[in-house]
Amino acid sequence: MKRAQNIDEVKKANRGLVLNLLLRHRLISRSMLAAKSGLNKATITNIVNEFVEMGVVREQGPILSDNGRKITGITLALDDVATVAVRINRDAIEFALCDIHAAVLHKSMVRIDKSTPIASILASTYEGIDRMLAMEDKKVLGIGIAIVGPLMTFNNTTIAKVYDMPELSKIDFQEQIQAQYPQLSVFIDHDANVSALREWRDYVEETGLTKGIMMYLNLGDGIGGGIIIDGNLIRGKNGIAGEIGHMGINFNAKRNEFNKVGILERYAAPINLIRSVEERLHDFPHSQLHEHSTISDIYHYYEKDDELAVWAVNQMAWFLSYGIKNLLYILNPDTIVFGDMIVNSPKLLAQLKLNLSYDLPEEIVDSIDIRFSSYEKGGMLEGAGLMVVKKYMDSLDIIDFIETHYG
Repeated sequence: MKRAQNIDEVKKANRGLVLNLLLRHRLISRSMLAAKSGLNKATITNIVNEFVEMGVVREQGPILSDNGRKITGITLALDDVATVAVRINRDAIEFALCDIHAAVLHKSMVRIDKSTPIASILASTYEGIDRMLAMEDKKVLGIGIAIVGPLMTFNNTTIAKVYDMPELSKIDFQEQIQAQYPQLSVFIDHDANVSALREWRDYVEETGLTKGIMMYLNLGDGIGGGIIIDGNLIRGKNGIAGEIGHMGINFNAKRNEFNKVGILERYAAPINLIRSVEERLHDFPHSQLHEHSTISDIYHYYEKDDELAVWAVNQMAWFLSYGIKNLLYILNPDTIVFGDMIVNSPKLLAQLKLNLSYDLPEEIVDSIDIRFSSYEKGGMLEGAGLMVVKKYMDSLDIIDFIETHYG
């Protein structure tokens, strides 16, 4: 019996490996699957034939092999599989129905604010999820929730400890939503972590590398971070690994009610650009900025060399470089990705590297790979959908799901 169980486990693991490769490569041949998986061609043929018969994959092509021959390609045929993605932020709750590759099919949003009662937040969340579930007749894997943080786990409870939105800390969102939708699996993570998952997948597709360290920084009202090492998210004991925004950089600062003074995000988060401009307006009388300027306005005039805009953004860059230096000495990541409300600007990148050059060896500065996310709002909805798929793939629950719905 033990041998039979082991054989079943090996078969399940092999099928999961093939599904993972199909998910990553979109279109691939049987021979390429064998090469990348390490499985022999007979095993690949058996698995692919089984999946074709079930309707899980389909033949497509032809595609070119490594030696230039045209061969039949195969691709996932899970077009009717979806996830529901939710992003809970300070000012809104966003919802999306995503496909198996985490592409958004439908989305909606409802506004909230820092004073919205938790009961109303929950009710809006349920309504938004129900709306996504009703959009199309899909086989839904589960619900992925990306929530503003820090997101902390202790005593088997996961709570969003948002300093300026205490309503969010009154419940365990995963527990509440799981109770509302017992037929679906519900997963939750800090919004920066799910964005890191999305960026890592793009990085692997672009470079072909599956090993390395990525640090994703979500720069908006605060600064959140997600750490990925060799494709795995690093959360730490209580789930707060990567929360670089709460790193102290000014030990002389006095504490306020949120203990926010003196930490990195108090100085380097983009939201502080508005305060910086308001405080220095009278010192730059020729600036095009004014007391009602938005972050987008500031970035716009920064690129046009407006003196006040340049001063404000360079000050943000100066503080942000302190956080990056700490990251380099602690993690020494292969790549750092900026997302959310940060401007994608070669000018800003050059300023950051100049700041880093004052304290780091030239060889380190030259080797730093800093890039900007191409996704609006850091791709958090896509990341939440991807989180669900990854959970199913890593646990091999995807095999049980397929056997239930396609077997």
